[in-house]
Amino acid sequence: MSRLIALGLLLFVSPLAFAGADADKIVQGVEAAYKDVKTLRADFVQVTRSKAMGDETRQRGRVLLKRPQMMRWTFTQPSGTEFVTDGETMWVWSAAENQVIISKGMSSGGQGMSQLLDDLNRLTELFDVEVLESKGKGGSVLLGLKPKGDAAFQSLELRLAKKGYSVQAVTVIDAFGNEVSLTFSSVKNNADIADSKFRFEVPQGTQVLNSDGP
Repeated sequence: MSRLIALGLLLFVSPLAFAGADADKIVQGVEAAYKDVKTLRADFVQVTRSKAMGDETRQRGRVLLKRPQMMRWTFTQPSGTEFVTDGETMWVWSAAENQVIISKGMSSGGQGMSQLLDDLNRLTELFDVEVLESKGKGGSVLLGLKPKGDAAFQSLELRLAKKGYSVQAVTVIDAFGNEVSLTFSSVKNNADIADSKFRFEVPQGTQVLNSDGP
């Protein structure tokens, strides 16, 4: 779960020779574009790479995000996993294990993908931002973000469309050097998403584990 929530972007990119004013203009444009965005809906492909094991896993799914701090990640390939939070309670459901883990608040994940939508209009407040070379992606802007305060990840890269700054991809490096990359498609901002989408109904017969204790 921490790998999904604590995300970042990375590797083998070098700073683009932008004047500081141009970089500031890009960041200001992103912040302005997301100032009034309340929801985000998209399909995603997630690739997780383990530094210690050297292995890679690939998954697909759909995500719903809504301010403040609501999210629903539904994995479809393979299916049977969901991460849902209404901003106060988080549910982590696994069909394979026939269990759901329930926790209060966002302390288990910290800043990361769960905060993506909330943070896009405050990049300069929360991160040291660098414009990176977007190799082979002429229609994109690539930003390198390092948190100014405590976070559950080392760094994050954010790829956005130059036109309208629609989110295209996010890559996170966690505290242990593991990498989680998410590529988004069919992105829709400000779709009508009911709050009920961010609450989870526990299937009958599922084991319930409370991570906060009895």
